[in-house]
Amino acid sequence: AERGKMTAFLAYSIMLAAFVYPVVVHSIWSPQGFLSAHNPTPLWGSGMVDFAGGSVVHLTGGMTALIATKILGPRTGRFHDLRGKILKEPNVFPGHSLALQ
Repeated sequence: AERGKMTAFLAYSIMLAAFVYPVVVHSIWSPQGFLSAHNPTPLWGSGMVDFAGGSVVHLTGGMTALIATKILGPRTGRFHDLRGKILKEPNVFPGHSLALQ
């Protein structure tokens, strides 16, 4: 979170809440959803039952975090310089949390 800009975070949150989450919710909670156990022909012949919504929330959050991490890429300046060349000694980054220092 400390590497991103607030506007990018807001755009990410709006896109997630408006477009991604409803598709995942429908595919699992709706009887017509391709991941639902109540669908007569679920994906790969086996549907899933989501108890209390935990699977939908964690599936969506985990997959979007994985995709966002791939898009952001590795942190520059710690192990590599700005041109991508490996540093002989890793740079020390100062702590980011006053409470944990």
